[in-house]
Amino acid sequence: MVQQIDGLKGVSACLAAIDKTEPQLKAWVALDRNARPQNTHGSLAGIAVGIKDIIDVAGMACRYGSAIYADRIADTDAELVAALRAAGAILLGKTVTTEFAYMQKSITRNPHNSAFSPGGSSSGSAAAVAAGQIDMAVGTQTGGSVIRPASYCQVHGFKPTRGTISRKGVLQTSQTLDQVGVFASSLVRLGQLAAVVTGQAELAAASKNIYNTPPKLLYLEGIYGERVENYVHDGLMKIARALPEHIDIRPAPKAEITKFLDSHKTIYDFEICQNIGPLMHAHKPLMSSEILEAIKRGKTISPADYHAALLVREEAVDFFDSMLAGYDGLLSPSATGEAPVFEEGTGDSICNCLWSLTGYPSVSLPISGAFAITGPNGLGVGIQLTITTGRDAALLGLAGWLESRLA
Repeated sequence: MVQQIDGLKGVSACLAAIDKTEPQLKAWVALDRNARPQNTHGSLAGIAVGIKDIIDVAGMACRYGSAIYADRIADTDAELVAALRAAGAILLGKTVTTEFAYMQKSITRNPHNSAFSPGGSSSGSAAAVAAGQIDMAVGTQTGGSVIRPASYCQVHGFKPTRGTISRKGVLQTSQTLDQVGVFASSLVRLGQLAAVVTGQAELAAASKNIYNTPPKLLYLEGIYGERVENYVHDGLMKIARALPEHIDIRPAPKAEITKFLDSHKTIYDFEICQNIGPLMHAHKPLMSSEILEAIKRGKTISPADYHAALLVREEAVDFFDSMLAGYDGLLSPSATGEAPVFEEGTGDSICNCLWSLTGYPSVSLPISGAFAITGPNGLGVGIQLTITTGRDAALLGLAGWLESRLA
């Protein structure tokens, strides 16, 4: 008998939900309707999990969102997938990714309004959770590919400290910036999934922790400037002003942020050129204009400029370590606004790139009620909490505290 976690859907319920909504949503590239748990007594026993289609699951297709790999079948499990199997999770299938986890839009639609994007590159993972098809899914982030789709789809998303989740068996586009993250239908479920794929059991209970001392957050007013919609700035300011004993407001350090974001772009373009660029020789007609442009930019970056950008990355870590000293975390928007229209692409990742650069853990929370941030088309915007390296359990605890205060 499978000992299922209370409140989580069984596989039959997941498949029924998929059958009902998938024709319009298009969140999956492969489903295993006969999947069964390897361990019926593990911490995720009997729970269906979706896996982004750049992560190997033995015996399943893993196409990287590219026609080049249309016939690729994974031989072995990625390390994080092996951990899920050992915990009794049912690997229900592969969720849609954008091509090479980059910027070309996928086929997946936003579950709240199909005229809009679910974000990228973890499009299917976020959308499947938001649509109630599954309770948990795995994605990846190099720029903003976990936190941004979590915001657009209004689910919980968590990118742990860089390197906390193994990337063995995961497509590499950037050896410096690639990170694995998770999605879930609640903060508690987010912790349950994160505990398994990180091997940090304390994450399962972290979101339930009560702070013994009142937490202190920092909010950087006007962060990312005009690239963030005014209603998002206003919504974050409303939250900050509602909790003055807990949230300090300071002006955003615009010059430093611009410098650090430039280094992220340099590193990403250089490394995606290294990792994906060789495919151009034989497969250029099967590659999108977005990935080809990135490779083209990468070819213009000298090794000296690349190594200088890596040094700026270290500078960014030192800068934010110093800024956040004495604070429990940083409050910021998960995205620049609500989801864009589907035809316009997967959206702007500027709100997430700094934390992909520094490797800091970040979580996106969907907020409803009086503090909800809603765009002109009625779609929500998540709020992001970030904390310094290695404090992942503290971050989930902080997220639980803030979510309860804003409920």
